[in-house]
Amino acid sequence: MRIQIKGETIDEAINNAMLELSTTSDNIAYEVIQEGSEGFFGIGSRPFIIEAYKNDDKEENYKKESVNKKEKLVEKESGVYEFKTEKVSTSKGVAKKEEVMTRDPEEVFNEVKNFLEPIFKEFNTKINLDYKAIKEKNTLVINISGEKIGVIIGKHGATLDALQHLANIVVNNGKSNRVKISMDSENYREKRNKTLETLAKTVANNVRKTHKDYELEPMPSYERRIIHSVLQKEKNIETVSKGVDKDRHVVVKYKR
Repeated sequence: MRIQIKGETIDEAINNAMLELSTTSDNIAYEVIQEGSEGFFGIGSRPFIIEAYKNDDKEENYKKESVNKKEKLVEKESGVYEFKTEKVSTSKGVAKKEEVMTRDPEEVFNEVKNFLEPIFKEFNTKINLDYKAIKEKNTLVINISGEKIGVIIGKHGATLDALQHLANIVVNNGKSNRVKISMDSENYREKRNKTLETLAKTVANNVRKTHKDYELEPMPSYERRIIHSVLQKEKNIETVSKGVDKDRHVVVKYKR
């Protein structure tokens, strides 16, 4: 089975695909249908969309099934993208594989550092930067520490996400060998994920007791994905995403 699915980053789209296909990262292949863009501080953003399938699904069978078909992208209420087909004469190619880092990690880090330091001066705070290169995932993880970290992170990580987006533009502009920049601050993302997991389970328990739906506050897609993932096997509970753009949020529903 092949699905088309979205994410704010390519990794998030892959994770969403793994959840939908119930498989692991070493058994999934994909190709990029739409390159994502977070825009400038959320303006003009669009998600990554990938077409993914399990490695143990035979490519030959897919080619036979895809002859005389045309994909039409459809979004389900859960926020997952899938496609329906119409008859035309076409076929798909081999899935795109993830690239290994070919650029010098320290050189890329210095580019990011030179970009961020003037911004941090405007925040009037002392900031320290360090990095970790994950070459097999073509990713440079940059950690920010120091004073006034809350200002750097912003509400629900909005400022941190914006800085990450801009850093990706700076280091990849005009480059064919792109590198993914992932930015964190004193394990904020891990702590936020745990907070969301706790919130999801607490809300689910309340919904089970009251039999009343509960609407969570608007969240970015990767945070909504955490809520969906945590609650997907909860008894008498189902989740859907509603709203558009910045108002999109998860509704936890009682299922009889």
